[in-house]
Amino acid sequence: MTEPKDSRRQSDAAPEDRCPTGAMMTYSLGECANSLVMNGIFGFAMLFYTKSLGLDPKWAGLAMSVSVFWEAITEPVMGHISDHTRSRWGRRHPYMLVGGLIMALCSYLIWTVPEALRSSQTTVFWYLVVMNLLLRTGLTMFFIPYLALGFEMCQDYLGRSRIQGMRWVFNMIANFAGPAMAWTFFFKDQGGVQATTVESNYHMMGGCFALATAVLVLIVVWRTFRWHVDTRHEVVSSNGGWFAGFVREMKQILGDRNPRWVFVFIFIVCVGMVVVSSLQMFVYDDFMKFSSWQKSLAHGGTMVGMALGALISSRLTALFDKRGAVLVGGMISIGCNLALAAIFLTGWMSPGHEIKIGETTVPLALILFVLFHAGYWLGNGIVLPVSTAMMADVSEIHRIQSGQNKDGAYSAVFSLAMRMAISFSLMVSGWCLSGIGYQVPAPVGGQTQAAIWQLGMITFVAGALICAVSLVAIRFYPITRDRLEEIRRSGRK
Repeated sequence: MTEPKDSRRQSDAAPEDRCPTGAMMTYSLGECANSLVMNGIFGFAMLFYTKSLGLDPKWAGLAMSVSVFWEAITEPVMGHISDHTRSRWGRRHPYMLVGGLIMALCSYLIWTVPEALRSSQTTVFWYLVVMNLLLRTGLTMFFIPYLALGFEMCQDYLGRSRIQGMRWVFNMIANFAGPAMAWTFFFKDQGGVQATTVESNYHMMGGCFALATAVLVLIVVWRTFRWHVDTRHEVVSSNGGWFAGFVREMKQILGDRNPRWVFVFIFIVCVGMVVVSSLQMFVYDDFMKFSSWQKSLAHGGTMVGMALGALISSRLTALFDKRGAVLVGGMISIGCNLALAAIFLTGWMSPGHEIKIGETTVPLALILFVLFHAGYWLGNGIVLPVSTAMMADVSEIHRIQSGQNKDGAYSAVFSLAMRMAISFSLMVSGWCLSGIGYQVPAPVGGQTQAAIWQLGMITFVAGALICAVSLVAIRFYPITRDRLEEIRRSGRK
């Protein structure tokens, strides 16, 4: 039964019949689970570790960085394991189920530090390291097979951009419903106390997110199971053993010139994105001095912007091809962050600036911040799904030329580049906070004006400059739609 399915995937006939919009939406529910966990951590972990637990920012950044580095190491291994799994349930779904449930459980435990481990910063640090490692292990088991499944579900050139764009739309929907609205549901400032300093708020958020994550994992495994392929009878290569096969596979992928510049690009652009996302919460709190509802508006605006970017990414791909679409998205991100710098860092407008229009007071600073901040993430919403679709293309080229399915390995190495960037930039974010003189706990009079200005400088200007560097790399990506079709035709001869 597997042979006809594989042969259909190699053809160009009726690609939409193989992966209709409904199937793309069902698949994208898995991204909601990933989003609740990871965006919750990216959005609130640094606040939790520093403002609530009182951990030094350098230690907080290191705790998160170590776990992401562990994830970066294990993801290629997971890709190799998944590609070579032989079972009646296929090579993807068993890992998605087990890993997803581990991820859900640890996503709650990470916000609950036992009293016995609160005696010093060292014990708190090591608890967070261990729990983050367990969480990232579950995430790896879920996400790498999940990403590879998307490569296999949709095979046509533009369809790949559509399914990856839809995946990121669902990521932003969950991000908006969860981390963005958390400011309103879980982090309302009361009695003059900053809600981000109250630990019980994180407990409630973590419990809600963990339950929703577990439900979403079960749904996506169930609803995408029809895409599994019984692999029990596929031939397993034993040349040199498992480890030698893994090393050989990694050498082949890293030596493949087609995805090389995608790896470089995604590493650099993710460094900028993670630095901005890690520090933007501090910008809301300390630079813009937003209220709870304003934080929800600003944070929610980033999700709306990124979702809109993901929605138009396939259209931009049709107009400019994938490399051109990425360049357009990057330029939008750069322009919007530099606009924020020009408005707020130069003193042209103060963060709380308002204007009167008749009898109505208009919060102009808030409006401009939300619009340009959302615009920065709109550009990223174009960049991420299109670059992921690029990786699906190069994986198909490898399959055509070698006859081997390495979707798991290619998706893992792509994710490896992202995780290495995240690990590095989380540590950098902690260093940045310490370097600018950000004090934990905050002094009675609040952070110094110099520290607040430098916080905005790093978030707005450094984020734009890093994105600009990444666009230099993507210009060398060699695959176009015509080139892929040429390879497909030659492969059928």
